[in-house]
Amino acid sequence: MNVIWGSIIAWYLFLAGLAAGAFATAALVSFKNRKLVKVQLVGRTIALLALAIGLFLLMFDAEAGFKNPLRFFYLLTNFGSVMTWGTLILGVFGCVCLVTLLLALLKKKVPRALDGLGIFMAICTAAYTGVLLGVIKTYPLWNTALLPVLFLVSALSAGMAGTFIISTFVAHKELEQLDMLKRLHFALPLVELALLAILLYMTASAAPAARLSVDRLISGDLAPSFWLGLVIIGLIIPLIAGGIGSLVKGGRRMEMREDAQVAPKSEAEAGSVAGVVAVVGSRAGAVAGSESDAEAVVEAKSVAGAVTESESRAEAVGSGALGATRVIDAAGDAGSLVGGFLLRYLIIVAAVPLTFIF
Repeated sequence: MNVIWGSIIAWYLFLAGLAAGAFATAALVSFKNRKLVKVQLVGRTIALLALAIGLFLLMFDAEAGFKNPLRFFYLLTNFGSVMTWGTLILGVFGCVCLVTLLLALLKKKVPRALDGLGIFMAICTAAYTGVLLGVIKTYPLWNTALLPVLFLVSALSAGMAGTFIISTFVAHKELEQLDMLKRLHFALPLVELALLAILLYMTASAAPAARLSVDRLISGDLAPSFWLGLVIIGLIIPLIAGGIGSLVKGGRRMEMREDAQVAPKSEAEAGSVAGVVAVVGSRAGAVAGSESDAEAVVEAKSVAGAVTESESRAEAVGSGALGATRVIDAAGDAGSLVGGFLLRYLIIVAAVPLTFIF
């Protein structure tokens, strides 16, 4: 079945959403703690690069960007067109991305007002990618007010995923201070899954062509990509990964609180062991050749060594659990990125026009 748009436009929509989500993530991190500069830099870099690549793909697919550039200048004057407003939104958002990235690279503070403007333009950019499809009324799968909302949630999820997965390698210590954002990231796939289900239900009830679009996704030629790629890899796996990560981190926090309560007692016991070693050692020196005192010294040193070894093992187990959590988080983030692209690609290629002849 022929489609009016293909994978290049799907990539453009995905990259624009990724840019919006990555910028919003960086700005939220800045609002929470300005000292987490590495995570902010990662998010701002992803935002600018993704937006630039997406716009290049848009011009390449439209062809007019290279063959007839004047058509793009016409967009700046036709305010009755959604694409005109989209061009202005993307232009302003691109400028904000560039300025904030330069400030971050120069190690200067990004004004909160500029980050606030950037978040607003990021929301407009992510929603616009859904509005761009929605204005085409002959495709019921696109012509719904829910699509911009779904793309907005997906954009934030993909932006957080892209920022976090790279920060895992370059700023993992800073990531440990972003529990609130990670909990939000964990909830987004669930929201996205609910919105997707509502969208498909509403579309299936609209018209025969709309029903055919939904059938192609859930039981037709696109079903493998939909169920395995989008639902399982793109939504379920990130949801499970986020849940496991939250459980592991919650367990570690509980252990840390218990260790903090036990620490004074452990220090006292360690002091007692050290005192025994010192006292018995002095007695062994004063009464040379006393076999019982020598054995007491050995036993006391053995107890002290066992305490140290137990602490080392606990630290090693904690470090191993943290490393496993990072791998699980990275797998979930990668799934979110895959799902973000497949959502847009499948929405595009599955759409059947109202004029379709059975």
